[in-house]
Amino acid sequence: MDKKTTIYLSLGTLLALASCSQENPGDGAPRAEDNIEDNRIYFRSYLPSVTESRAGIVDTDKFNYCQVTCLNPDDDTLTDPATGEMTPYFTDIRFAKEENGRFISQGTDTCKWPDSQSRLHFFAYHPSLTEMNHTGSGDYFNLINSSTSKDGNLTLDYRLKGFKVATEIAKQVDFLSAYASGSASESATSGIALDFKHQMARVELSAWSGSDKYDFDIAGVRIGNAITEGDFHFPNGLGEEYPWSGTEGKTAPVEHIFTAGESIVKLSKQSGMHASENDAASVMGSAGPAMVIPMKNRIEAWEGKSDPAISNIPYTTDRLYFSLLVKVTNLDGETVYPYPNDKDNIPQVYLAVEDGKVNRRVYRFDGAYYTSDHKDETYIYSPKANEEILGFCWAALPVAAKWEAGKIYGYKLNYSNGIGWQDPDDPNPGDPIIERGRIPFEVTVAEWTPATDYNPDLEVPKR
Repeated sequence: MDKKTTIYLSLGTLLALASCSQENPGDGAPRAEDNIEDNRIYFRSYLPSVTESRAGIVDTDKFNYCQVTCLNPDDDTLTDPATGEMTPYFTDIRFAKEENGRFISQGTDTCKWPDSQSRLHFFAYHPSLTEMNHTGSGDYFNLINSSTSKDGNLTLDYRLKGFKVATEIAKQVDFLSAYASGSASESATSGIALDFKHQMARVELSAWSGSDKYDFDIAGVRIGNAITEGDFHFPNGLGEEYPWSGTEGKTAPVEHIFTAGESIVKLSKQSGMHASENDAASVMGSAGPAMVIPMKNRIEAWEGKSDPAISNIPYTTDRLYFSLLVKVTNLDGETVYPYPNDKDNIPQVYLAVEDGKVNRRVYRFDGAYYTSDHKDETYIYSPKANEEILGFCWAALPVAAKWEAGKIYGYKLNYSNGIGWQDPDDPNPGDPIIERGRIPFEVTVAEWTPATDYNPDLEVPKR
């Protein structure tokens, strides 16, 4: 699955004057009177066909536009003579794909070539700022240009400040960027190629179990302490290996709890359901794979009970772990986790389930269920005739990783011999669940590009 994305910037007839607004994105449709065969800048896109599982991940059909900022250091009127600070030739302009495959700027933002010799520098990305802002925080990312041209020295510094990854996996987006430079005179025939790269790491979990003791129902996934915030510096041809900054201490759990219409994932050797490695089931639900900021340095595995701070209340950790939202039963059909009689007072997630599918999430107070997360008689909920209310708890396992941009990390969790630890958010974090045991998992790597140099095996420590 080759995710390399190439866009060609095609040149028309060259005129002398630029015509493109320099500050505001263009969101309108192309005007009928525009003739794209004049000196307007436009793109051609060639994307390989890939199979994806969420709207936020880019494939050929979804790549219908890109945002572009352009610098022209050869135009003295755009450079402050005292400081060398450069004003962009145009800023954050939307180029949308037409039926013929060409990407053209929108509305009055006609984005024309200034002349035949000026060397322009293009910074492109996808999706737009607004579409990336699904964090729920209300904070929008900012494009910052600190590029300078002084005494013949050009310093390109263009960045996306305050990029935030949504903590709900279903709201995360794929983020691609590209950089290229060129002049009309040297590139009129060949065009200018913008080589888009995926700037996120992609994490996917699946599970299976050959346990002779337990069956598992899974209704959610959590990736604990992935990097979720940072500043992205657009590559400018200087070969930066890690274009992110400001990520230190910016980690948080990202998760997906199954919602209406999603089927509970069942692992059962006795029923022959996802009971072998080759029959492992995705536990990502309808959210699809997680998209997180890649790591410059390895994040070590959560230590559980070995963490010196484990006795602190409330307890937090900055180490990495996976956690699945599980309901565990023995072979007699008796629920053993969540613990009967609320042993350890572990918070439960309650789901109204019918024929193996989730209808909705509900909340329990004093033995009754509500559709709100606070007790209010207005929101009391009565299960339907064929509906049952199931309780689930998080079960965690430690993992160490160094996830890199543009790579898929596929983890296959084997629940044949263990269940895991109580989650860091639980009252007794790090306590083994039910009994000692380990949960090994194997990792497969799928293209974008192969991920290497990470540990494919993980064991949950025994008591």
